[in-house]
Amino acid sequence: MNDSVSLSDKPTMPLMSLRCVAGWSLFSAITLYLSFPPAGLWPLAWIAPLGWLAIVRAERLTRRAYAVIYLSGALFWLALLYGVGNSHWATRLFGWPTLCCYLAVYTPLFVATCRTAVQRGKIPLTIAAPVCWVGWEFVRAHFATGFAVGLIGHSQAAQLPLIQISNLVGAYGVSLVVVLLAAAIVDAGLIDRWIRPQPAAPTLSLRLATITTAIVLLLATLVYGWRQLASPEAGASETLTAALVQGSIDTSFDDPTQPRRTFEQYVQLTDAATRNRDDLDLILWPETTMGNHALIEVDGELSAPPGATITDERYRELLLRYRDEYLLLVDELANRRWKTPLLLGTSTLRYSKQRTQIFNSAFYVPLDQAPQLRYDKTHPVMFGEYVPLGSVFPWIYEMTPIGVGLTPGAGPVAIDVGERVRLIPCICFENTVPHLVRRHAAAAADPTKTEILVTLTNDGWFWGSSVLDLHLLCAQFRSAELRKPMLIAANTGFSASIDRNGRPLAIGPRQQTKVLIVEIPLDTAPPTIYQRFGDLFAGTCGALTLLLLGFGWILRWRRKD
Repeated sequence: MNDSVSLSDKPTMPLMSLRCVAGWSLFSAITLYLSFPPAGLWPLAWIAPLGWLAIVRAERLTRRAYAVIYLSGALFWLALLYGVGNSHWATRLFGWPTLCCYLAVYTPLFVATCRTAVQRGKIPLTIAAPVCWVGWEFVRAHFATGFAVGLIGHSQAAQLPLIQISNLVGAYGVSLVVVLLAAAIVDAGLIDRWIRPQPAAPTLSLRLATITTAIVLLLATLVYGWRQLASPEAGASETLTAALVQGSIDTSFDDPTQPRRTFEQYVQLTDAATRNRDDLDLILWPETTMGNHALIEVDGELSAPPGATITDERYRELLLRYRDEYLLLVDELANRRWKTPLLLGTSTLRYSKQRTQIFNSAFYVPLDQAPQLRYDKTHPVMFGEYVPLGSVFPWIYEMTPIGVGLTPGAGPVAIDVGERVRLIPCICFENTVPHLVRRHAAAAADPTKTEILVTLTNDGWFWGSSVLDLHLLCAQFRSAELRKPMLIAANTGFSASIDRNGRPLAIGPRQQTKVLIVEIPLDTAPPTIYQRFGDLFAGTCGALTLLLLGFGWILRWRRKD
């Protein structure tokens, strides 16, 4: 008998049909989307992974099945991040779909690595699924500067006892608990009747082990959370009173009057908020709200722009004059007009002989001629503030509305307000990146001060879409991870005050003006486990997941050979 005959006579494992793969994939994509804002049906997140996990449990898939799984991931991200494309036609046509098509890659990668662990490694799904899910969330949060919005754990932000585990292992811990419970349901065979062809029924001992594991982990997480919520704040008799100024002008590249109108609106709102008040300790403005006013830096000798009718020296003198006028303006606002320290979002232009650099900055203007401090954003937003490969091929920027792109800042900056308060600023979407905020907090750590996370953001790019809600969910987790309060000043919303447990105490309206006057207890607290050890847990999951990916490729290569 020849080889071809013997191979054809070998029994084959049952194959899951493309229709079944499509049905399960759509189930997961739709329910996961509905668990996030705007629907906000958070209980659905606990069953959302069932579809993709049912596919993992199938004995055999075709290559086309992975294309269907990829399309389900793309559908989820396109719906979830629809508001990302609201700022400009180029972002709608290129930036938003490109980002979503990239993020969708992680859905078939999760299924493939999880199948390698379960089908080849004989690892229980209850173990393999949460490890692989968290592993790919970790990789997504770091690869290509990182994108950590839309972790499945973020859907549970309102469940305060559940999210307190974040101060141990980050938001990834909540994702692990959610996916583990879904995996236990599948591992116990509770949805086998809807899987075609049906897999082998699990043994009674496996059913009991998986369900018991899920229940014990969930209860342990909730007990830990309840204990954390019950712990009192130490030394919180004093408070910091801050004004979070929220204007409401949606961002558009095509409106030349917008910068001036934005600055005027924030001045008027602050005038109204400070009238008849002398108890404010701090005023916060969102990012880039200074309109056409920008902070100027001159680095060494300069050459006038080509075609200019002034000398190099005169050009340098003009820039220095603009710098002095800017500093006089902010000093007038903080020291004379409002008599309150001001932390505002501004642009910084650094001129040198080689090139002009643009920074997105948070500028602190204190009282009584104290030193001014500036934090320059270190993590530019992909397609919003920089374009991949734009530094290598500058012509790419000519096709986008964002100009030459943003220069990253040097690193974190701590801003002391008085003797007892230390601000840890972030700008825009930086607070969506957990390891970045953790590094900022670790660098600024001072056990003698109340450390407050601050975010200055212009969410007018999203025109009131649910991206505002996703941004707020990330902020809640940063507070819970580090057990530090957070203040958010956001153009168009959501400005907010969040306590150390991730609970929003005050939230501004969507696409409306508002000045929130909030009080933050002056409480000193030791660093959390997450602040001390960072993503050790999630990084381990990521390393194991990448090993599974490599192992799967080796097996596939050997089968072809």
